[in-house]
Amino acid sequence: MIRTLTRTASRCYTTAAATATPAPAAKPLVISRFWKKAFPEESTDGIRIKLDGRTLKNPEGVEIVVPRENKILASLVAAEWEEQERLLKSSSLPMTSIAVRGIELGKAPETRKGVIETMFRYLDTDSILYMQDGPQNLVDLQEKYWRPIINWAAAEFQVPITPTFEIFSVRQTPEAIAKLKVFIESLTPMQLAAFERAVLSSKSFLIGTAILKRGVTVDFATDAARVEVNFQVQKWGEVLDAHDVDYQALKRDLGSVTCCLLD
Repeated sequence: MIRTLTRTASRCYTTAAATATPAPAAKPLVISRFWKKAFPEESTDGIRIKLDGRTLKNPEGVEIVVPRENKILASLVAAEWEEQERLLKSSSLPMTSIAVRGIELGKAPETRKGVIETMFRYLDTDSILYMQDGPQNLVDLQEKYWRPIINWAAAEFQVPITPTFEIFSVRQTPEAIAKLKVFIESLTPMQLAAFERAVLSSKSFLIGTAILKRGVTVDFATDAARVEVNFQVQKWGEVLDAHDVDYQALKRDLGSVTCCLLD
C-alpha cells in the first residue's frame, strides 16, 4: 500500500516507488506519523532524506536527492520531518518544499527560465513601489518599511529604483532591470527556489531580493509585506485566528527562505 506523507493540493511527498500511471486524484490527506527517526544520508550522488529505512520521494515518486553542496539544507529538511508530531501537516514542511523545487529547477532549464520571467513580472507590479500619500498612518508605515528596502536596493545595485504615487504601472530603468536580471540569473537552483518562495509569499520582488541578499531581517520583511494589512489592523482592529495566523504563516515562509540559504 502506498503511504502518503503529505499532500499540497493534489501533490504529495511519499516513500513509495514512482508509478507509470498517475493515481486518480484523491482528497487531501493528513496522516499519522509512522517513522521513528528522520535523518540525512550522504552518498556519492547527493544527500537523501531517510525516514527510518525509507527514502523520501517527491510528489512524482522520485527520490529527493539534495546536492552535496547543500548539506545544511539537507539537515534542515530532515529536521523538519523529525520534528513532525502525531499528525503531519504540509504547512510545516516549507524547507522540504523549497528543496524539491530547487532540485526540479536544476534539472529543467526551461522551467528555470520560466520562473525567472515570472519573477520579473513582480517587479513592475511590486506592491512596495506603489505608495499612497494618505492617510498619515499608512504613509508612516510605508516610510518605515518600504522606503528602506527601496533605498537599500538602489544602493546595493547602484541603480535608481523609482516608486510612484500614481495608479499606473511604473517601469524601472533599463539599467536597473539589466542589473537585477544578472543577479537573478546568477542564482543557483536552490537559491532561485528560495527567491521564488520569498517573492510569492511577500508579493514583492524587492522584498524577496532583500531577503536573499540578507539586506533585511525576516521580521522586517514580514512587516514590510504586511504594511497595508497592518494599516487596516490599526484602523479596525485585529481579527483573531485570521490576521495573527496569516502573520505567522508569512513569517514561517520567509524564515524558511533564510534557513535554506545557510552555507
